[in-house]
Amino acid sequence: MKKRIISMMIAAAMSVGLAACGAPKAPEANEKAAASTEAAVVSETAAEKEEAGTEKSAEMAAEAEKPEVRDIHWARANSGNILVTVAKQQGYFDEYGLNIIEDPVESAGAALTALQTEQVDVTSNQGTNGPLGYIGKGSDFTIVGGYMLKGMYIVGRKDKDYKDVTSLKGSKFAYNGIHPVTGIALLDAGIDPAKDVEWLPYTTNSDRLAAVIAGEADYAVLSGDQLLTVGNNPDIEIKAWLDDLVPNYGCCRMNMNTSFVKKNPVATKLLLKALIRAEQWYLAHMDECVKILAKEIDADEEYVAAYLLNENYISSVDPCKKAVLKTWDAMIKMGLIDEAEAAKINIEDHINTEIYKEALDECIAEYYDEDPAFYDGRVEFFKENNA
Repeated sequence: MKKRIISMMIAAAMSVGLAACGAPKAPEANEKAAASTEAAVVSETAAEKEEAGTEKSAEMAAEAEKPEVRDIHWARANSGNILVTVAKQQGYFDEYGLNIIEDPVESAGAALTALQTEQVDVTSNQGTNGPLGYIGKGSDFTIVGGYMLKGMYIVGRKDKDYKDVTSLKGSKFAYNGIHPVTGIALLDAGIDPAKDVEWLPYTTNSDRLAAVIAGEADYAVLSGDQLLTVGNNPDIEIKAWLDDLVPNYGCCRMNMNTSFVKKNPVATKLLLKALIRAEQWYLAHMDECVKILAKEIDADEEYVAAYLLNENYISSVDPCKKAVLKTWDAMIKMGLIDEAEAAKINIEDHINTEIYKEALDECIAEYYDEDPAFYDGRVEFFKENNA
């Protein structure tokens, strides 16, 4: 972008010089010709100075924008992270001097424990309730962005009647403790999730689904990695998408240790810039992204397409502060976070929207023309979900 600006400036300066030298009618007075020549020289000199100044500013900006750390370890869930994959494939991380190392993790608990012990620097596929639960117990995490905005759903057997969230009252629900987003919907409907639903302690998506298939549970909440299996099972169906129950609930947030963010603010911003650009590219090339992610995680394209192309599976790098605050309050109300401990914590200290907003503003300044609709949408979404 900066090179294009410089080129335009040089071209403009040249056009001024050419206009002065090649006017249709030459001036009759020698004084006027001399003045014209002198003006052209001054114009060229000014352009050269401006160009030199611009180049110097660009060099200074580039120097200032070097990340404090190059290698960043990212906890990779089974379904991967398409935005990380795209940012790698398109060279966005390389452009900003970052090397993202994806470390496979088997569960949300394993990912967040790895973050807590600084074995990884970023987690992104572990919901909103996961990191908030750790923060409630003293972990110093900061939510700086997001991955999935929505994509989780409730399944049940086809022969099980389901009308709306009130149908969950009196049911057996496969989830290890109260599921926070489902719990929010129950509270909104006047139902006590702790007393009116029996929560069965299944910890993995596959075990929850198996419990519903076997009739041990009436319902289960699942994520995208089970969509192909659910779609191929003749006895199971999706009863509700969680976004229908709690709009923009902020499915999966992007978490870092607070100490990492404070020590590496430039690296954090550049990481978010790469992800914002990857989000734009992903939305414009979804079919191609299926092939890219399938290869990255060594999975069948049919498996990846089942969630990546699903209209209810929506990504967003936005921090979604409002959704995080709502989930925090609900978790306290449901007893998932100790109220006395929560009183000692200012949860807003663990949500950083400023770095994301700075990254978004810079992307708009540099790449807006590539996709105006996308960037306009991101600005409006930020205003609506973080004020």
